Amino acid sequence: MICEMCGAEVPRTKLVMVEGAAVHTCPKCEKFASSPAVKTKDGAVLLPDVAERLDSREKRRKERDIYGDSGEKELVIDYPERIRTGRQRKAMNQEDLAKLINEKKSVIVKVESGEMTPTDQLVLKLEKALNISLREIIEDGAEVKISNSPGGLTLGDFIKVKEKKK
Repeated sequence: MICEMCGAEVPRTKLVMVEGAAVHTCPKCEKFASSPAVKTKDGAVLLPDVAERLDSREKRRKERDIYGDSGEKELVIDYPERIRTGRQRKAMNQEDLAKLINEKKSVIVKVESGEMTPTDQLVLKLEKALNISLREIIEDGAEVKISNSPGGLTLGDFIKVKEKKK
């Protein structure tokens, strides 16, 4: 192999970057390199920093199926009852629970009455303080119930009904 810097015939060369150009150099000329070169999957030669940024960008842009994750935990439907019974089991009133988890009493009142859906952070606080579970794993293939709202079918319900008729 021939060194592209000095022209010497050497048994091996190393691909390096010299002032932005990819060059095959001998061990003696390797000291003039600004950095080692990196070959990408498609054969292009890049600086290591550029190759690293392109790899991370490719990973970020990769499409993910947000509905494909099985085992995702979701808030249970009967969370107000679970919170109320957990609080009563610990012999606390709503004000004591609010102080324990550093929230306002009105938040506890609204969550226990079902007026307010707790945030993920509040769910974690309540689970820890009351030693209860407010989330459960969603199973794949769970059927969605068609709502019997007074307004009739929604557009989403109509699409599901059409798919079932096929």
